[in-house]
This record gives sequence, C-alpha cells and structure tokens, in this order.
Amino acid sequence: MMRVTLIGSGRVATHLGTVLEDKGVVIEEVYSRNKKNAKKLAKKFYDARPTDQLDFSDSIAEIFIIAVADNAIQEVADTIKLPNHKAILVHTSGATPLEVLSGSTLYTGVFYPLQTFSFDKKIKFSEVPICIDATAKTALDQLAQLAEVITPKVFHLNSEERKRLHIAAVFACNFTNYLLEVSSQVIETSGLSFQELQPLVQETIDKAFSLPSPIDGQTGPAVRHDHKTIKRHLDVLSLESDEYKYLYEHFTDILQNEKGQYVNAEMIKKLHELEEQKDLQAQLNDMGDTLSQEDEDYLDLEE
Repeated sequence: MMRVTLIGSGRVATHLGTVLEDKGVVIEEVYSRNKKNAKKLAKKFYDARPTDQLDFSDSIAEIFIIAVADNAIQEVADTIKLPNHKAILVHTSGATPLEVLSGSTLYTGVFYPLQTFSFDKKIKFSEVPICIDATAKTALDQLAQLAEVITPKVFHLNSEERKRLHIAAVFACNFTNYLLEVSSQVIETSGLSFQELQPLVQETIDKAFSLPSPIDGQTGPAVRHDHKTIKRHLDVLSLESDEYKYLYEHFTDILQNEKGQYVNAEMIKKLHELEEQKDLQAQLNDMGDTLSQEDEDYLDLEE
C-alpha cells in the first residue's frame, strides 16, 4: 500500500488524489497555504490530515507530490521538511526542470500528467499519459509503480524532452482553446450558436489524428490561395477586432508558406490597393464618358 501527501489543493491535486485513492493509494496529508482549502480537499479522502504547514518530519508518506503553480514550486521545495525515511519529493509540472528540487532531499522526481484539468469534469486517467523522471533508479521505479496504478501510459522523459512535450501541449491545447474562443465571439453575429461548430471541430480533430500528419488534412481559403475570400474576411475583421485580424493574417501567411506559395498579409494589402485602384479607374472612366458627352453637347450648342 503506497502512501502519498498532496502539496496543493487545486485542480491537479484534486484529480490526482481522487484517482489515486480510488485505486488503493492512501492520501496521508493535504497541504494548502489556505487551511480552509486544505480541509475542503482532505474531506474527499478517507483519513487525510489537512495542514497549512510544510513541516512533514513526522509523516509516514512515501511520496510527496507538489501540485502547485509553476512559479511556486521552488518556494515549496526550499521550505518543505520531509521525514528521515527515503521519501520522494516530486512536482507535476511539464515545463519546470527536475533540478528545481535539488537540495530538498536525496530522492526527487517528476510526476507529470499530460492533461488539462477542470474541477467539474471527470478525467479518464486510463487514457492519460504520465511522464516521470527521478534522480535515482529506486525513486524512478517507485514513481513508475505509482503511475501504473492509474494508467498504462507511463513514459520516462528527461527535463528537455518534457519541456518539448509541454510546448507541443501548449499549441495543441491552450492555443487551440483560445482560437475556439475567437470562433465563439465571431459566430455570435451570424445568428448561430458556438455549439453548431462542434461537428466541424470534432471532424477536424479526428482527421488530424488519423492522417500521417495534420497538415495533410489542411483545408480552407489559405491553402486554396483564395485571395478574394481572404480579403472579404479581413474586411469584416478589420471592422470588428484588430487582434482577430492580426491572427487571421498571420495564420494565412504561415499556411501559405507551408504550401510553398507564399502570399503574405502585405501582398493581401496590395490586392486591396489594386482593387481600390480598379474601382477608382472605373469611376474616372465613367466621369470621362460623362465629360465627353457634355463636351459634345456643348459643341452642338456652339454650332
């Protein structure tokens, strides 16, 4: 029976603690700077002790999981007091190197679940990759054993590999989510709800993971080099949001460069200017025709 202490009371600590206890792991303590939050999370577990102190000298836990914001990990590591037995101190960050825990204890590691967490949405951990690392093989083996309790997807990555994975996750998750927010704002004025985009988004994601590369499934006006449609879209966005217009222009630039026929935002601007010049020329031609007719009428009067 493994014993774990949670350092933190947020989304990661809540989900990890819940699934670990469901699988038979004992949650010994729950720490939070705000003891009220520690008590709230500790109530979810069978017999966890809430605390707002980082002195765990008397704890019988074997693994201490730091599940706090990345910028608070170092402070916790510098302050925490661990028991004399071979306790392992780990953090759950994708971007933070293992070295930030050096000096805290002899056995340190990483226990990084590759997932985004919300308080009100249950996670199917059997599908979640857990990335581990440690300063000693014995610690790594224990972390692997803990991870395998909740998922078969356990990977040993060093700090550099994990950092690159985290960058990929930011693009795939965080940036994609923001683009969905942009879509939800733009669609509001179309008379449809954001929910109507779900089949399109789901098909896009499914296709991306079924092809050799997501770029193989890329569609849209950028890869078609449909400059007229791009211009129409930019005309609308220029009236609504400079930020959205900027994103549209630069994604278009990148996608067209990917396909080898680069038509950037500056060239689209020139297309605008050319069309304006054509409109102006047409107006001048119309004016010229009118003047010619007026001249003829004037000459008729003179005669």
